[in-house]
Amino acid sequence: MSRVAFGALLAALAAVSANAMSAGIDTDGDGKASLEELQAVYSGVTSELFAEIDADADGFVDDEEMADAVAAGVLEDPVTEL
Repeated sequence: MSRVAFGALLAALAAVSANAMSAGIDTDGDGKASLEELQAVYSGVTSELFAEIDADADGFVDDEEMADAVAAGVLEDPVTEL
């Protein structure tokens, strides 16, 4: 497999994991997770940890912020762990 194809495959897999957050965590279907939605799945998420994950401080965790938290090891991958 070429490096370009392998890179594309990795990017696609990462996108699937990040976008899967909405299906398993986003219970109201707005495309982002509130503190309460994350706490329902991740019991260890405190308001302080949520604030760290919520990089743009809009009060919600979007797919990109979720992917960053998973990549940093702050949260387990919802696709493989939940």
